[in-house]
Amino acid sequence: MSNDINQISQINSQIEAYFDGIEHTIFNGSMFAPWRGSFEVKKVYIKKDNADIKCDLDVRLQHWPEGVVVKVYKHKALAALPSVNNADIAREFLKQEPVPSKFWKETFYFSHRTDLDDARYVLREGNDMTPADADTCLTMLKGFIEEIEAILN
Repeated sequence: MSNDINQISQINSQIEAYFDGIEHTIFNGSMFAPWRGSFEVKKVYIKKDNADIKCDLDVRLQHWPEGVVVKVYKHKALAALPSVNNADIAREFLKQEPVPSKFWKETFYFSHRTDLDDARYVLREGNDMTPADADTCLTMLKGFIEEIEAILN
């Protein structure tokens, strides 16, 4: 039992370090230089004794409509999700009926992609996260930021 707890604790620490690295890259990395100074990031880490960590980074640009974010998260799975919590904003900018985000209550996709129920996932088992998976999250985040910028313009 003690060995299992130690292993979970080690995995949680590593995942938290990966997410700290993602956040650092958002604010300092060259791939996000075009938006430097415009980011708002809400970070939530939930740790429960003897349980996997849940990490959320809600990333947005200051000029985006309220509620529009790209959520990079590790709950059970590891994924990146362009979303909005207001159906009217989704309708207005996407020019279509909002598509509810699978597994996220009162959240809608803020994207023209139709495959995000599956395509948002980097890993179905987020505890297996590696540095390469963190890089994939960053690449997906950048792509979603670019798409949202195009939608808003």
